[in-house]
Amino acid sequence: MSASAAGPEFGLLEANPGGSPAGHLRFEDEHGETYLEPFDLVETLAAVLAGQGQRAHAYDNGWIEIGDDGLFAFPQLVDFTELDGGTIRTASTVQCNHPRLFPQGLFEYQHATGETFDDSVKRGFEQWARTDLLALLDAARAEPEACMTMRMEFGGEDGAPRRARRIVFGPVASFGRAQQAAADAARDGGGAAARNADGEETDACAAGEDGQAHGFCPCCLLTNSLDAFRPLLEDQGLFALRLFASRDHQDGECQADCRVNGEDWPQGLDGLRDYAARWPSAPGQTIEFRKQYVIVQDAPE
Repeated sequence: MSASAAGPEFGLLEANPGGSPAGHLRFEDEHGETYLEPFDLVETLAAVLAGQGQRAHAYDNGWIEIGDDGLFAFPQLVDFTELDGGTIRTASTVQCNHPRLFPQGLFEYQHATGETFDDSVKRGFEQWARTDLLALLDAARAEPEACMTMRMEFGGEDGAPRRARRIVFGPVASFGRAQQAAADAARDGGGAAARNADGEETDACAAGEDGQAHGFCPCCLLTNSLDAFRPLLEDQGLFALRLFASRDHQDGECQADCRVNGEDWPQGLDGLRDYAARWPSAPGQTIEFRKQYVIVQDAPE
């Protein structure tokens, strides 16, 4: 990475389906006439970050420096769709690079719907800034400020050197029973062999009235499907995991999505689906999902 007045020069990832961060959109009015509207995702993302209290500096080449720990972001548009009723659905990506931790870059998707194109893109970026970004920022810090972390050690057998890995658990987006469970976990504290944002050691899973783990806290999506991710835990370098699991409590169908550094990771799907299949149902409950961004990295010295 080199820097100039125009901004840092990182390569864009070929696996990222995003296109230009700025340009013009073609729409059609009620009379069948087409017209163009400009868009600038760099401007939109920088405004969202500032609105959420993040220091963000946009360079001329589209890269945005976030905070003071070396994190850079580059937004791109994937596509947009006009829905019935006049709303707009958008898909975008944000590529992030760090000159020391992940100079090769990683990316993640943002999907949202709004009354206008700008509203939709803004909603997607806001969700990203409230969840994924917090994990990325804490991954760049020696001491986390917002996320729970866990430390794991490997090696040490037969004279092999011991290696320490740190896991940064981003905020969990959830719907259904998981929302109450997440509130309980936040109230009770969570994470065996884990530390909260203040560096205090806590229990991994808050216990219910029967003394058994309730099955949901910031570490549960990963720890309940740990075997699938063990190769990444025992490796070196940084990996950003997108974990998603859902369950239809009416028919029992479970679905999952798993990506590593933005690319599909099918090895994690079965573990996430098996975990969702164990979620207890409540009367009248239908769809439930849990979604999280988790960073696996070498532990800071």
